[in-house]
Amino acid sequence: MVSMNYVAWMTEFMASCGISRAALLKGTGLEDRDLSEPGGISDAQHICLLRNALQLSRDPALGLALGSNRPISTFGSLGFAMLCSETLREAILMGCQYQKVPGRFSGRLVFLSLRSEGDEAVLEVEAAVAPDDLLLFAVEDMLGSILSVTRWVTGRPLPLREIRCGFPRPAHGEAYGQYLPCPVVFDAPRTQVRFDAAFLGTRLPMASSNAARIYRAQCEKLIHADGGDEDEWVRNIRAQMLMFSDRLLSPEECAARLDISPRTLRRRLEERGVSYKGIVDDVRAGLARSYLESSRLSVEAIAERLGFSDPTSFTRAFRRWTGMSPREFRKRKSRASLPSLTGDA
Repeated sequence: MVSMNYVAWMTEFMASCGISRAALLKGTGLEDRDLSEPGGISDAQHICLLRNALQLSRDPALGLALGSNRPISTFGSLGFAMLCSETLREAILMGCQYQKVPGRFSGRLVFLSLRSEGDEAVLEVEAAVAPDDLLLFAVEDMLGSILSVTRWVTGRPLPLREIRCGFPRPAHGEAYGQYLPCPVVFDAPRTQVRFDAAFLGTRLPMASSNAARIYRAQCEKLIHADGGDEDEWVRNIRAQMLMFSDRLLSPEECAARLDISPRTLRRRLEERGVSYKGIVDDVRAGLARSYLESSRLSVEAIAERLGFSDPTSFTRAFRRWTGMSPREFRKRKSRASLPSLTGDA
């Protein structure tokens, strides 16, 4: 889940670029009134939002722009926990430990780790589950966010030495000089932000052990409420499936994206007492409820999108998941919370 606070900020930022809120939210199931509500949006809604932003802005460097301008308040409890840490090292480690908390960096698209190599600190960025069309966007957003967050918590720019990018120089490569004030190396083995390791010991101006403890406790609650107890490997498979809005991955496709064989995929799932079919079923159930609650897609269209051979098969499965038909579910939800969305079905 990605925090609604971030979504609200993103709509404001995109508005400053000439993109209307209505256009940005199209297809997400969100309305203006939702942006002032607590909570967050699903991974699928987040993907839709990012794709809209890229398409509407026509700015291939949008990820860098968003990350570089993002205020730390959009990270919610995690952002405040980092602000109140004793040192930059503690703040970064806090960010790494709770990077699955709603609202952090690029949602669940990219992940960050910290290590030291001699007198250099290395922040390594990995995009393990981003869909291909958003992979570079997510990595660039993280690179920009690293610089903006460290500036927020220390009050000073990060003493960069070099940024290494584990991908070829993109067509908009000149924009990197605008957002990343240091030498940038493309076609590197991994994507890394390298800076003076001594800076990790910088004491933060808003350091408060009591406040940090309170915000850390809030992060713990959020991460468990957001499914933090589920096996990380199974979560990665779920995330892979959510990256494609028009279909669900086959076991062979999922295995290929995880860089393992289908046989290894099956064995690892068996070791965890779950099956690929069961995960697909859970993902389908969640997406079905999301589409019925937050979109105007017809039952027939939802059935096709979720890979059912016909609407009857989908209705039968939905009854098994919820005890009611898709149309009954939509009517109840419409009356309870979305009176303006009557749907097509």
